[in-house]
Amino acid sequence: MLKKGVVLSCVLVFLTAGIASAYRPLTTEDAGVAGKGVAQAELSWDNIKWKNSDKEEIFLLVSIYGLTENLELSVEIPYLYHKPASRPSEEGTGDIKIVAKYLLVPGGTESPAFAVKGVVKMDNGDYGRGLGSGDKDYSIVAALSETVGQLTGHAQIGYTWIGKNKDNNLREITFYGAALDYAASDDLHLLCEFSQSHNQDSAASEDPRSALSGLTYKVSDSLVVDAAYRWGLNDSAPYTGTTVGVSVTF
Repeated sequence: MLKKGVVLSCVLVFLTAGIASAYRPLTTEDAGVAGKGVAQAELSWDNIKWKNSDKEEIFLLVSIYGLTENLELSVEIPYLYHKPASRPSEEGTGDIKIVAKYLLVPGGTESPAFAVKGVVKMDNGDYGRGLGSGDKDYSIVAALSETVGQLTGHAQIGYTWIGKNKDNNLREITFYGAALDYAASDDLHLLCEFSQSHNQDSAASEDPRSALSGLTYKVSDSLVVDAAYRWGLNDSAPYTGTTVGVSVTF
């Protein structure tokens, strides 16, 4: 049971080291915020596979609200399908995240936009069934965004204090990410991303690294659809991952 909880916790840290992240399907944080009085919702599905044939499916609902022009609050609610190759499958609500993001520098011709966010991961997921880590975690993230012509770049660095009440072998992690967004047209954007984090398992010999390629398509001013493929660059990361989602502005 302990191993099952740790494995899923590693998956979630890998996927969501920035979730409530940059606009979908990126996990690298961007420096944008919703704006005062703007409500948004993201709904997505991730299908993750490991080399040992373990599988995960994650349905994620993210609700976002712009409290001021510079400050947005969001809540992330995951529903998990945990499918280990050698044990019975489990499903249920995973650990919920509560997020605050603040735009410090709006950006412009002389400097990139800069934002910071804080994340509290709750411990509501059932640890015994592998649906949560069994502890609260706390993260802080700094993000930069810069646009030059049709190309927008994003970069992030973050740190997570991981709860260790259930497993003393866990450790705090630093995570990084860089992403590029190319506006092929007003509606179609092509994306790529590289991300890495320290392995939260103190006994692990390598840190998970992954890459992503994907796209977004603006159906209307209030609706954007997206899809992406992610692949692991070493054995500490999931072997492959696909994601599809929609983002709605109200």
